Amino acid sequence: MKLVLTRTLLSQKPKARSFLLGLSSYVVLLLVFFMNQRGLSANGDIVYTQGEYWRAFTTTLMHADVMHLGSNTMFFLIFSVLLNNYFGFWVFPFLSLLVGGVINLIAFKVYDPQIYLVGISGVIYFMASFWMVMFITLERQMKLGRRILIALAVSLILLWPEAFHEKVSYLAHALGVAFGIPVALLYFLLQKNKLRSHEVWESKVESLDPVLEEIALSYPKESESGEFVP
Repeated sequence: MKLVLTRTLLSQKPKARSFLLGLSSYVVLLLVFFMNQRGLSANGDIVYTQGEYWRAFTTTLMHADVMHLGSNTMFFLIFSVLLNNYFGFWVFPFLSLLVGGVINLIAFKVYDPQIYLVGISGVIYFMASFWMVMFITLERQMKLGRRILIALAVSLILLWPEAFHEKVSYLAHALGVAFGIPVALLYFLLQKNKLRSHEVWESKVESLDPVLEEIALSYPKESESGEFVP
């Protein structure tokens, strides 16, 4: 007999409230875009010279055009639902959008003061890297190496093409990952017992090695009359 991990926190299906929150968050992005509230966007001059630091956070909600907004749609919806469902309101939207503002504050220090930085791509990269770390730490039904390979493969498939769009902020993307990985590791360490309390372990009979099982089956068996039969 041995204990086998059959379910984890991530085995649970997402709840309807998380889908609703994800859709509501995306509707906010749509409204901001179509209302064309340019007063929410920012560059280094506005933030650091004029002292409007709050715009480093609101410019995350802005997008340059429909293509820019559309390229972020699927990833934003997927990771907003996943993070909110499994890790709660404080991870998404609160922590995710907070980190988005911090990313912009750093980027504005690096870029030319007149360059505007808009879009939620940095936040998406933070959310994605946060999710990948949590997948690796929680999905212990699989071997560690396999979990890492899956996380890397999904990251490349989902996020690598995004990096080649025109006028993309590579710094914001890199900062999203640079924040996402350590923040997720810290979150896991602080919440480890709670996160793993959802694990379900079941006792299962350990099967014989296939060769040994074949040898065992080949031995004569005793019939009800006491005679051995092949």
